[in-house]
Amino acid sequence: MAFDAILRANSRPYPNAATDMKILQNLSIFWAILLASTGLWAAEEFLVLADGAEVKVLFFEPQELLEAPPLALLIAGGSSSEFMARAQFWLGKELLNRGWAIAVPISPDGNGFSADNSALFPELITLLHASHALKAGKPLLLGISSGGSAALTIAAQNPAAYLGVVATPGRIDLDSSLGSLNSLPIYLRIGEQDIFHWNRGIDAMVEVLQLSGARVDAAIVPGARHIFKLDWDNLESWLTKLQ
Repeated sequence: MAFDAILRANSRPYPNAATDMKILQNLSIFWAILLASTGLWAAEEFLVLADGAEVKVLFFEPQELLEAPPLALLIAGGSSSEFMARAQFWLGKELLNRGWAIAVPISPDGNGFSADNSALFPELITLLHASHALKAGKPLLLGISSGGSAALTIAAQNPAAYLGVVATPGRIDLDSSLGSLNSLPIYLRIGEQDIFHWNRGIDAMVEVLQLSGARVDAAIVPGARHIFKLDWDNLESWLTKLQ
């Protein structure tokens, strides 16, 4: 499969990060083409917040609905633009196939999501539940790369609002004050050969998260770089414990 070929290339030793970034760009383009070719299109919605601002959301739901699906919010990396959202949807697609509804918010200003605009997420969750037949309860928050970092940051602002966080990979600012995370479940995976060296900080990140009260399931993925395949049996076992 083409995705496997890209991941094999991503596991080779390269002399500089420029080549690695080219791989990430190729992977994003590959997934954008794949989603288009398979006909996996989202409902494009504009949710109006209390202050009148509009946020575009790509909404995907399982094709065969036997019961109301749980909700997961996918935070795209980079600028959180629509292109990045569609290109990084491989993680959402796997969850979609496992019965989750996926909502992907698009950054209104093209600057991505962070602590500065984290307050809009609880409102988005309320609006999504009002407009779709979703399973009652908290949503999952997930992201890849800078999207995983954003998911961790956003959840830290209001941990009681989320079922858990999946960051594959993701990182936190070790100098920031997280406050109490109220037993927030966090699933964190980082590649052993991460091109940005996030793997070097995983022990410190886990310590900070745990001291703040999070329940952390963290691991280094052997031989992996920044983008990698997930162990879905392991992740699904973790998700089952949350529901």
